[in-house]
Amino acid sequence: MENIIVLGGGMVGLSIAKDLKENGQNVSVADIDIEIESRLGKYDISFVEIDFSDHNAISTLVKKYDLVIGAVPGFMGFDILRIIIESGVNVVDISFMSEDSRDLDALARKNGVTAITDAGVAPGLSNLLFGKALFEFNTLNSATCYVGGLPQDPNPPWWYKSVFSPIDVIEEYTRPARFVKNGKIITKPAMTDIEQVEFEGIGFLDAFNSDGLRSLLDMPIPNMIEKTLRFRGHIQKIIAMKEEGLFKDSMINQTAKNLFIDWAPGKNDYDQTIMRVEFKGDKNGRNLIETLDFIDYYDREKNISSMARTTGYTCAAVASLILSNMFSSKGVFTMESLGNNSSLTSAILSYLLDRDIQYTINSKEI
Repeated sequence: MENIIVLGGGMVGLSIAKDLKENGQNVSVADIDIEIESRLGKYDISFVEIDFSDHNAISTLVKKYDLVIGAVPGFMGFDILRIIIESGVNVVDISFMSEDSRDLDALARKNGVTAITDAGVAPGLSNLLFGKALFEFNTLNSATCYVGGLPQDPNPPWWYKSVFSPIDVIEEYTRPARFVKNGKIITKPAMTDIEQVEFEGIGFLDAFNSDGLRSLLDMPIPNMIEKTLRFRGHIQKIIAMKEEGLFKDSMINQTAKNLFIDWAPGKNDYDQTIMRVEFKGDKNGRNLIETLDFIDYYDREKNISSMARTTGYTCAAVASLILSNMFSSKGVFTMESLGNNSSLTSAILSYLLDRDIQYTINSKEI
């Protein structure tokens, strides 16, 4: 039995801790919010109170464990990842950090650390599938990802609820979006190039540019883009707020506080995760469009949101690769780098399938 510490006791961090505990691991959760301790007792998961701004305390703590799960908000993710690596402990991270985690690769190799980052749903599972497609297609001309965490029952005025860190949601609306067109990286403001995409049983959703490709930008695929999905009406309100100056540096903190309140899900607000990845190219001599659709729902029996399931269970699946020594290379790795290994890819997808996270696949010739 390995000892695992989850840094961050939010919704996703708790789902990871519970899943790893059910797998027979010895799990602890660290956070500054002591109220989290009361939620852990019935699961036999230990709690450690810690201030994530105290870097010495983090280093001292993580050295007691065999594996660290990084589940902190993105703005503190890179610094904490660096501390974990300097402490010589293996880590799987889901922090939506703006920095490139691979800048710590040399440090990880020097310290004999295995670090897998962006190990959530998107980035994360989507990256794995991009890597898998690049490996399986003879020529891959384009790769597209549409993804969103959305309410099952959207209501005005926002048509949206935030089931994970709201500050990271706002990052999607403010961080410039990068994509690849004809082999060149293009940068546009977030929330541009709105298009409508149809999903069976859901209808049409707005899809807009967001900076979700991240490490995928380095892949040898000439056309790549990720777009965030929202119900019609939501992003139009956000754009109007931006035009009013509510996302300027002097206003963003107050805007965020207001949105946190408006977007907080109620007791009966159940979410769903919708993701489509689409690949075009030559596969086994056939010119194909291959489309994979994931639609996952809130687990009412276990009271776990879909975003916590899809993000958390993907992270737990990757952690299991390290714990089982299926993956032991030293350095910092992103999920697409696992996609050319069919055993690793199958293990992750099987892990998710066991938790009823699955996809439909459709291929057609073009």
